[in-house]
Amino acid sequence: MPLNSRPLRAVTQQDIDDYQRDGAVCLRGVLDKDWIELLEPLARSVIIEKEDVGLLPTIPGRYMARRLEAYRKLMFEGPIAEAAGKVLQSKEIRFFFDEFFAKPPQSDAKTLWHCDRMAFPVEGTMVPSLWIPLTPIVKENCLEVLAETQHDDVPYWLFSPNARKMIKPDDRVPHPDIEPLRGQPGKRFLTWEMEPGDMLVVHPWALHYSGGNPTDDWRIAISERVFGDDIRWAPRPDCLNIAGVSFDEMLDGEKPEGPLFPLLWSEDGRKDDDSQYPRGFATTWPKREMGGVNEFDTFKKMKEKEDAGELADKSKSPDHKKVGMH
Repeated sequence: MPLNSRPLRAVTQQDIDDYQRDGAVCLRGVLDKDWIELLEPLARSVIIEKEDVGLLPTIPGRYMARRLEAYRKLMFEGPIAEAAGKVLQSKEIRFFFDEFFAKPPQSDAKTLWHCDRMAFPVEGTMVPSLWIPLTPIVKENCLEVLAETQHDDVPYWLFSPNARKMIKPDDRVPHPDIEPLRGQPGKRFLTWEMEPGDMLVVHPWALHYSGGNPTDDWRIAISERVFGDDIRWAPRPDCLNIAGVSFDEMLDGEKPEGPLFPLLWSEDGRKDDDSQYPRGFATTWPKREMGGVNEFDTFKKMKEKEDAGELADKSKSPDHKKVGMH
């Protein structure tokens, strides 16, 4: 099966300019149809049939390259990293992690307006979401981006699993209500019709959202997370946990490197093979029911609590007098 290792269409200066201006760009024809034929059935087996393929049962939509050889091959041999590097104007691209995003047919589940910036234990802007549909996308079920919001330097509070256990700090603000801005002069809401194998590159500071899925088939996409040149570790307690690496190993100001963050592409042709990248996880767990790949309901409930001011209510924090101090 011929699988393309370079984008089918070269990244243009217009693509680069669009990304820098808007915080998102749609690249056409990054993956060929053979990649889609390889990847889509596996995605359906995990997302729809909830097949246990050894992914984490609590978040089976993440770390596919650890357990699914086709997704591992995609990252190490596919064209994604090159396309991302050229859009970002980065000399190197390293792997961070991958995940599924999916919505069932005729679903009204909406992803809240948010940006990904504060989810990651890093500083810098070159940690985009590379959003690649495996099924045809219409504008109604596409990722939607509010153009130019990547220029807003705002540390929004994101509902990561760690953040849900914390009291929201005073300097972290809720994500804004974007819907009232529709139709206002100067506000551009970007959506695309996409074919499987096209790729959105979305800036980590850009506000984005997803409506429901009005089609009669599942809407399935993969999101590849990568690091570019300017990324440095900056761990915080509210960040996402990353399987296999602890906050102790995320040294402030250091560049992410090592077996968990392999070099996928570089301008000068250097790259790592997959020999050192894990093929599993450091722990094992008893057999348990696989969870879903998305958390629409959880995010909705957290937003309701945020709107009610409950996330910043310090009266609900643990009483330090009842906690053993050593």
